[in-house]
Amino acid sequence: MSVGSLNWTAYCLPSNEYSLDKAAWAETICKAIGGESYSPVADAPTWLQLLGAGVWTMVWTALAAFVVAFVIGSIIGILRTVPNKSLAFIGTCYVELFRNIPLIVQLFFWAFVFPELLPLSLSTGSGEMVHGGWWQNILNDNPTIIGVFALGLYTAARIAEQVRAGIITVSTGQKNAAFAIGLTQAQSYRYVILPVAYRTVWPTLTSEAMNVFKNAAVLYALSILNFFAYTKTMREETSQDIVILILSTPVYLIITYSIKLMMAWVEKRMAVPGLGSGDQ
Repeated sequence: MSVGSLNWTAYCLPSNEYSLDKAAWAETICKAIGGESYSPVADAPTWLQLLGAGVWTMVWTALAAFVVAFVIGSIIGILRTVPNKSLAFIGTCYVELFRNIPLIVQLFFWAFVFPELLPLSLSTGSGEMVHGGWWQNILNDNPTIIGVFALGLYTAARIAEQVRAGIITVSTGQKNAAFAIGLTQAQSYRYVILPVAYRTVWPTLTSEAMNVFKNAAVLYALSILNFFAYTKTMREETSQDIVILILSTPVYLIITYSIKLMMAWVEKRMAVPGLGSGDQ
C-alpha cells in the first residue's frame, strides 16, 4: 500500500491520544488496507479514527457558529437600517470592530484578555479566586463553547452587512405598502422586508456558510481538537506530510461542496417566481 516513499498505512499507527475508545470502523478500514503497523491490542486509537473525530468536531462547531452568526448578524443588520440613529450607530460599531480584526486575534482576546476584565471568581483549575474564573473554567473544560461563540461573533459582522444590503434592496414601494396596510415597523420587517431580503442575499450567505467551515480550522488555537489540529499533530508524529495532505484536501472540498448543495436546495425551496437574485 505504499507509492514511492508514501506510507499510506501511517493512518493505522497508534496515536498519542487516549481519550477515545477504539472504533470498529477505523479498525476495519486498517485491516482492509493491510496496515502492517496496525496493532489490534494497541491501547490508543489509530490516527484514522482521530481524524474522523476531528472532522465531526469541525462540522458541528462550524454549524453552531453559523447559527449564532446568522441570528446575531440578522439583528445587527436590522439595527443598521432602522430610523433610530443610536441603534444604527451601535450596529455600525459592531460591524467595524469585529470585521476589521483578524479571527485569530479575536480568539486570543476571548481566551486571555476578556477574562481579565471580569470580576473575581473561583477557578477550578488553580483553586483560587481570579479574574473571570468562571470564564476560564469554560475555556479549560469546554473550549468549543468559547470557540463557537468567538467564531459566531466574527462571522456575524459579515452577515450583518449582507442582511443590511438585502434590506436596502427592498423597494420603497413594498416598504410603504407595509405601512399603508397598518403594519408596525417590527411587523413590516418580519412579514415584508426580511423575507425579501433573505431571498436576495441567500447566495452570499452560502459563501459565508462555507467560510465558517473553513475558518473553524483556526479554532485549534483554543486547544479544540478538530480535524486541522489532529492533522497537524499527525504530521509532527509521523512525518507523512504528503499522505496527510492528500487526504485532508478532498475532505475540505467534499464538505464545503456539500454545504453549497444544501444551501442551494434551501434557496430553491424558498424561491418566489419573479423574485430573487437569479431573477434580477
